[in-house]
Amino acid sequence: MKSTRAVQLLMTAGLAVATATACLPIQPQGGAPGAAASSTGPGVEQTSPSGSVGATASTTSGGEASAPAASSSSAEQPPIAGPSTGPSASSAPSDAGSTTPSQPSGGSGQGRSEAEINGWNIDYFEGFDGSFEDTRWGRYGDTPIDQGAMGMRLQRDSFTRDGELIIRTEYQDGQWSAGGASSADAFAASGGRWEVRAKFPQAKGIGYAMLLWPEDEVWPPEVDFAEGRVNGPRVDGTYHWGEPDPSKHRQLQRSFDNPDMSGWHTYGVIVEQDTIIFTFDGQEWNRITREEVGEDITSKRMWFGVQSGAMDPNGSAKQYETVDGGVPGPLTPAVSDIQIDYVAHYVKS
Repeated sequence: MKSTRAVQLLMTAGLAVATATACLPIQPQGGAPGAAASSTGPGVEQTSPSGSVGATASTTSGGEASAPAASSSSAEQPPIAGPSTGPSASSAPSDAGSTTPSQPSGGSGQGRSEAEINGWNIDYFEGFDGSFEDTRWGRYGDTPIDQGAMGMRLQRDSFTRDGELIIRTEYQDGQWSAGGASSADAFAASGGRWEVRAKFPQAKGIGYAMLLWPEDEVWPPEVDFAEGRVNGPRVDGTYHWGEPDPSKHRQLQRSFDNPDMSGWHTYGVIVEQDTIIFTFDGQEWNRITREEVGEDITSKRMWFGVQSGAMDPNGSAKQYETVDGGVPGPLTPAVSDIQIDYVAHYVKS
């Protein structure tokens, strides 16, 4: 298991995108000092999974490594602040290829063969069919979550069960806790394609993030390819680049609506020298280009991390969707589990 500094990296600067839409408080621990403040006014482009553009994208300078944006429906988002400096993304033909995994319905337990994608070779696959220790993954904890969420990040809240990785958010003995896990000790890669087959619980105010974090622990860059609230429907994808200095950090965000968060789907990203392509069920839904960023997309080796948290109605995320009253209730059960069937990485054939 990775050192505490490395494994918890996803809690100090990685869960990552405090945006004007919401601050999911969880960040990789071990990041650069001071790298856990919310950034403001991210650029947001709302799309449908087919790639149609609904708003203009923009970049933002300033702000530090942030907690993943976790939002409710796009209709409830506050106005986006910040200068619009980037062009609208094009709906260019996707390089995502065709895929067989992920259907809106169906159970877990899909294997490597079902995860195959035409034009891509799988070079890493984890189906969580054994114990958590068998995966060589690391758990986050045990530390306060902070950054808008309540309670503690506890190692007990990340485990395998029935061929799935479970990331739990739980209320017990008067306190919230939540899980987080990463492939830091098991696998990292420079570029390529990541796909995560997952489903989310129905629970108001529970935030989550799936992201790529640099293996050398020097932030930025960071790629958050699925983050928001577990009820959705809004799903955000964000790229962070620049320098750790708050005045030089920049981020660019895309968003789309998935009305079926509680069904099985794949959430993914393709990282290339000139493009970041966000995918849903194997198909591109939007992209970020080198032209918009102003430099090559990162070629750093990065690992995958996932986290959750119960958002505090009295904390820094109080203007967004949070847990009613800060305690379980009719809309937020005491236990909410994110279920992950597999995580796969691919290289082009």
